[in-house]
Amino acid sequence: MTREAADVPQHQHTGLEIAMQWADLPAEHLQVALKALEPQLRREHELRMAEQSAIRQMELETLRAQTRDAAARRSHSLRVVGLVAGFLLSAAMLAGAVVVGMEGHVGLASMLSGPSVLALASLFVLRRSDNAQTRAVARAQAATAQAAAPPP
Repeated sequence: MTREAADVPQHQHTGLEIAMQWADLPAEHLQVALKALEPQLRREHELRMAEQSAIRQMELETLRAQTRDAAARRSHSLRVVGLVAGFLLSAAMLAGAVVVGMEGHVGLASMLSGPSVLALASLFVLRRSDNAQTRAVARAQAATAQAAAPPP
């Protein structure tokens, strides 16, 4: 076999092309040819269906990957915004506590710089708030208010 013949892909006849070639023959021959051709047509149909199924599966996987990427981006941006908001809120509360404390309002300064800062920071940064944590903040604020009150 020459090199040129090896490089040229051989054309494989489809079932329809074979049927067209047999169309010139008498009906009996055509009937035999169609019976012999039916398995080939079934194989070609199954091949086309398998290819379409593979293409659909690839498209579905691509969509799933895009959805996962979009969800990951949303989750990341939500976490970053929570971190920034928690930092800004904590910094503002601590700055407010310093300003209020300098003016002599010790009770208000202790509320701004006490456990409420930790509770709000954990709410924004960790995205959770426990009942025990809420009760602890309330107890700490009550103790702070009681300690800051003038003696009777």
